Amino acid sequence: MKKNLPNFIIIGAMKAATTSIYTYLKQHPDIFMPKVKEPMFFNNYHQDNKYVVKGSNKKKITTLKQYKSLFDEVKAEGAIGEASPSYIYNEKAAELIKKEIPNVKIIVVLRQPVERAYSNFLHAKRAGKEAENDFEKTFDLEDERKIANWSPLYHYKSKGFYFEQLQRYFKVFPKENIKILLFEDIVKSPMESTQKLFSFLEVDANFKPDTSRKTNVSGKPKGMLGWILMKIRYYNLLPNIQLSKYLPQSAIRLLFKAVYEKPEKLDKHLKKKLTEKHFKSDILQLEKLIEKDLSHWL
Repeated sequence: MKKNLPNFIIIGAMKAATTSIYTYLKQHPDIFMPKVKEPMFFNNYHQDNKYVVKGSNKKKITTLKQYKSLFDEVKAEGAIGEASPSYIYNEKAAELIKKEIPNVKIIVVLRQPVERAYSNFLHAKRAGKEAENDFEKTFDLEDERKIANWSPLYHYKSKGFYFEQLQRYFKVFPKENIKILLFEDIVKSPMESTQKLFSFLEVDANFKPDTSRKTNVSGKPKGMLGWILMKIRYYNLLPNIQLSKYLPQSAIRLLFKAVYEKPEKLDKHLKKKLTEKHFKSDILQLEKLIEKDLSHWL
């Protein structure tokens, strides 16, 4: 194990409760996770992806020195990790992770691909980064957007081909180093799911984190206050205003809850239609790869 590098990584998928898992794991006294929740280092390391994305971009972490600095505050924690849900989709990430951290453990959370895509779409809408209002139409636009080098943020359909993506990890990491969880299990039994991860990471599995709060839930801003808060949060519109300096996290959560309205639910007929059309074959192959029954996804 190289000094100042993680021994486990949550690789995705995006909008599959990875932020919640990060929050739960971070509470364990023998687990260290950096303050930067999504370093996305292995998306940028030896890669120059000049993607098109509406709005501001995060400052990229591109060097090993920058990446290692995220773990400078590690003390005696036995498990050191990070969560970058975009790693699962990046074509080069698996090989790059293997090269730099060969014995790392990999945690994957998978969500029904159309549900995941819809949540991803709502996330982009909430951040003011998606102008299209018709979710189904974004599937038709995807090839055109990819040719124009739009960011993977907008690859709602392609990010749901988990078999294709996970094959890259199963090829370079031993099976026993990869832990697969399903989104629905985390939602239904967050404590049990988190304690399974504690066992996988070889820390005290009896520790009970606070799993009562959902994080990073999709919604869209309402009214002028909602629009202003969205701009502060995603576009750094007012860089000198950092809500966390003036308000506790509990108050910030209540504030955002008040100014974000719940979006329309995914139509079950559309879900079935898009699953059959785009994902059925991949799901059937995925079942065999991860040895889990996914018939309920179909």
